Amino acid sequence: MDQSKPRGPFCISPNLEFVKVKSIGEGSFAVVDLVKTVKGVPRLLAVKSSPSPSSSLRKEYRILREFIGFPSIVQCHGDRFLSIDELEVEYDNVFLEYASGGSLLDLIGRYGGRIPESEVRRYTKMILEGLYYVHQKGYVHCDIKPENILVYPLDESGSRFNLKLADFGSAKEPGEQDRKPGRGCVQGTAPYMSPESVKHGEISAALDVWSLGCVVREMMTGLHPWERLVIDSEDSATTSDCSRDVPDVPRDMSVAGTDFLNKCFDLDPKRRYTVDKLIGHPFVFSC
Repeated sequence: MDQSKPRGPFCISPNLEFVKVKSIGEGSFAVVDLVKTVKGVPRLLAVKSSPSPSSSLRKEYRILREFIGFPSIVQCHGDRFLSIDELEVEYDNVFLEYASGGSLLDLIGRYGGRIPESEVRRYTKMILEGLYYVHQKGYVHCDIKPENILVYPLDESGSRFNLKLADFGSAKEPGEQDRKPGRGCVQGTAPYMSPESVKHGEISAALDVWSLGCVVREMMTGLHPWERLVIDSEDSATTSDCSRDVPDVPRDMSVAGTDFLNKCFDLDPKRRYTVDKLIGHPFVFSC
């Protein structure tokens, strides 16, 4: 058993020796530190840590191992390893490629809250490519939102980016049963969840398509998909009027963009466009 300290100044894993640079994030089930390797050519990596045993982090590691070499999905480096901190608390840890550009939420902020539609089209296609891989292997991400889409600059100027899907701790694996509707049934982030997933606990690839529509709308407007959200004490959630309405489509969006969002926001998950169909939609096809 490795007995390193993920939050200390120096750590040894079964794969790498590294020093912590800084803390870069904290989610619902894990914290993320930026580290630098100390042997060979120095590399910056992200280490995601959660008190052991962490079912979410172990699930994420298991899923990411299925996507090694896939360009639109964040890459996992080495093996998951166990560590013990100075208080003798055990942690699960996973090495991930570091996204120096932050998240899509950060990128929206750098654009001043509204990304031009020409750029939204390109970014949407990148997200679709990642979802295509995920759905082809039978997974549902379940938590598509700007914070879970990471930004990787393609050049030193930082003017060109590649987007990758991250945070698979809430994903539905092939063969996994849906949760029963009711308190605590929501797996992802409530404002981005589809009506059928919130009301009936139905989790399918159609959920990710609805969430993608919410993300596209947020890139265009800088706004969350719903004006009002109700979350009870058990984290079960409903969205305002979600049973009868869909998020508003931006008025200044092109005809192709409007149609794309309408395909994402079909209230019937069986009619909602699949990722395969959306990749060929005019909104993104020529990007």
